[in-house]
Amino acid sequence: MFENSEISEEFKLKDGRVVLIKRLLIEDYEKNNNYEFVHDWLNKVNKYLLGEFEKEDLQQNREYFYNKLSNKAEDLMIGAIYNQRIIASAGISVNLKLKKIKHIGNWGISIHPDFQNQGLATRIMKILEYIATDGGLKKLEADFFEGNDIAEHLYVRKLGYEIEGRRKYAALLKDGTYVDKFIMGKIIDKSIKKNK
Repeated sequence: MFENSEISEEFKLKDGRVVLIKRLLIEDYEKNNNYEFVHDWLNKVNKYLLGEFEKEDLQQNREYFYNKLSNKAEDLMIGAIYNQRIIASAGISVNLKLKKIKHIGNWGISIHPDFQNQGLATRIMKILEYIATDGGLKKLEADFFEGNDIAEHLYVRKLGYEIEGRRKYAALLKDGTYVDKFIMGKIIDKSIKKNK
């Protein structure tokens, strides 16, 4: 599905910095120790991420991630590069083996703290939606943890995703508290008909 999806676009942030948005490959993560750089900043923002990105898990996380990057049919990763560093990443995954759900893409996005609130997430999400539509997907789904007000604002209010459900006690945070997870989706193919 995503084998031939390519993107390469310069994007000017609100503060004037210019980043390169492109499809990310293993080679991009290998250059300049980018995987370690990304893993480190993901650890700093992991309160709202499913993974912890602890240093002791670096190699195991890398192997899992590189395996996903190698599956170019079902997984697509795009991101932004600034000064040869990966400062944003977003991915879509599709399960092509299950016919009933192969029209749905699941996505996630992370932006380095120094590049948040610069319009980058909005641009990357619009690119992901375009690639998903072009690839024949009908719907995109994702989730976010309760308390992630930035995600709720961007996804629901700005990009038009609908909250479809709430999973209670979905995650245990480092401080010992539990948070709920909101499940959201967006129909990206307006010709899709719902079975009544």
